[in-house]
Amino acid sequence: NGVVNVQSGTFTFENNANLLQIQDVANSGNVTIKRNSSLLKRLDYTLWSSPVFGQNLLNFSPLTLLNRFYSYNSLENQYSAIPTPATTNFEVGRSNLIRTANTHPTTPAKWLGTFTGVPNNGTIEVPLADFGEGKRFNMIGNPYPSPLNALTFAHDNQSSITGTLYFWRKTNNAASPSYSTWTSAGFTNNGEDQVFDLNNVIRTGQGFFVEGNGSGAVVTFKNTQRIANNDDQFFRNNVERNRIWLNITNADGAFSQMMLAYMTGASAGVDFGIDGKYFNDGGLALTTSIETQQYTIQGLGLPFIPANAVPLNLKASTAGSYTIALDHVDGLFSGNQDIYLKDNYAATTHDLKVAPYSFATEAGSFSERFEIVYMNATLSVDNPMFSANNVVVYKKDGHLVISSSIANLDQVDVFDIRGRLLANAKNINASTISIPLTEVNQVVIVKIKSVDQGTVTKKVVN
Repeated sequence: NGVVNVQSGTFTFENNANLLQIQDVANSGNVTIKRNSSLLKRLDYTLWSSPVFGQNLLNFSPLTLLNRFYSYNSLENQYSAIPTPATTNFEVGRSNLIRTANTHPTTPAKWLGTFTGVPNNGTIEVPLADFGEGKRFNMIGNPYPSPLNALTFAHDNQSSITGTLYFWRKTNNAASPSYSTWTSAGFTNNGEDQVFDLNNVIRTGQGFFVEGNGSGAVVTFKNTQRIANNDDQFFRNNVERNRIWLNITNADGAFSQMMLAYMTGASAGVDFGIDGKYFNDGGLALTTSIETQQYTIQGLGLPFIPANAVPLNLKASTAGSYTIALDHVDGLFSGNQDIYLKDNYAATTHDLKVAPYSFATEAGSFSERFEIVYMNATLSVDNPMFSANNVVVYKKDGHLVISSSIANLDQVDVFDIRGRLLANAKNINASTISIPLTEVNQVVIVKIKSVDQGTVTKKVVN
């Protein structure tokens, strides 16, 4: 209650200590605030936001290479290297992407960040960049020497942002996407080891992204958003949530997670602070669609109706084999309620509570293949026609892989564009075959015959 005025001596806040202030007053004098990172490896990055005014970037991380301090270009949707970190300070309410010290261990270890300056306090407004639809992502950060209640922050800024927060959770791993997503419905992660549910708390020093909604010019931080601990101060007892977390993975470590939440306050349309828009990062994604936009978190209204289905979108930048599985569930889905994945290409309905579902796909985006359904007493009842939709052809490690999701293959012939036979296989009697193919950088025609004499022809760039 009142001003923090450091006239002499030192005032140090150790990691996880909190400075809470009630009044909107200007502090004076420097304090020192320490903050541990999560476990990081050399070459990993963290989004840092300064809780003090006047902290220089290079002084904060003096052993980081000079070209590894970044701001964010909302117009181009990409990071921009800061030309002179030695003469650049953290901006209040914004964050910077900073690589670990170049001497940091290659095995996971915490890094202690030390901020020195005048502690930020009171109402802080941060202008939002707005370059039109899809170009309103802003890299901001907790400006205070205390945690923020994420729910209160989102509620206070509902006139300016979509209500979804995105957190950099990437270690030195090219296979995983960069961001985890938070809304009031819950949290989805990106498959990294050092990913932890926020529990609705934005910690001291934490940077994150918001997306402007095109209506508001600023995002506002207030003292009333500050909290001293991890207590959930926003959800009321009458908020019901029944949630499903789905993962899609492959053997090379690609990962994406999405969530469906049947909860109080949700509807079939876009709901502020509940639905989390997909931040288009990473080569693999499983999402839903609301009003033509893709979402990694979708809130759905109550009461839960088992007869309803939820269409899914699949994006795979690399052809190959993938697996969709339940990560975890809560609410009514923890009981006897079934959860099925319907594969419209294979005409198969699979019980995800029994086992994950594996399938093959070509590279691309697919909005009609998968659905989540909740009622299907008899699984795999259809007898689909052998067609291009349920046959996948892709190149891997110098081989051409041909896979059918509904039938065993009998014969495969591979031709070049002039009709010359390059390779073939007969009497296969299996759903998948891998054929060596030495010719490169050309279009090939693949003729595939199933054991029931159905035939499909596909054109592939080898």
